[in-house]
Amino acid sequence: MTGHRMAKAFAAAALLTLAQPGIAEQETAGDASFLSSLEGRFSGNGTLQNAGGSSRSLKCRFNGDQEGARLSLDGSCSTAAIFSATIRIELRHDPKTGRYAGTFRESTGTVANLSGQRQGQRLTLAFNETAESVRPNPPATLTISRQQDGVALTLRGSQLGQGQTLDLSLREN
Repeated sequence: MTGHRMAKAFAAAALLTLAQPGIAEQETAGDASFLSSLEGRFSGNGTLQNAGGSSRSLKCRFNGDQEGARLSLDGSCSTAAIFSATIRIELRHDPKTGRYAGTFRESTGTVANLSGQRQGQRLTLAFNETAESVRPNPPATLTISRQQDGVALTLRGSQLGQGQTLDLSLREN
């Protein structure tokens, strides 16, 4: 290849590189799309299992509200019996690090800090209860997965037989 051809090839490659969004830009666009996919109204069923093995069937409703790099999920869950609880999940995405951070608050006294990252349509968050929690449990993992027709929320304790396990399958309304 002559020097003139090499220079043209190099210039063409440089222009193609500049015309394509960078990896960080693609990830930020993906995160914005993921957050906006959680906006709206969702309802469905689930199960809350206590460490002792007892479980409750739940009916839940959530509203997702996204604004820029922030998302809030406000929900309420109830059982056929008297039990009822409200849940608020607040998240923010840091485009510089690609990580998510936020809080989980539940009306019966659970307060946790959240931090983690997204892989595809799944956001995996470390769930660490604060001193503000009424009945602190060991660390857990909260997963929010966007599915074709809704959202799945799961909470799993890191220590077998301790803490609560939550499984919710919510459909878009």
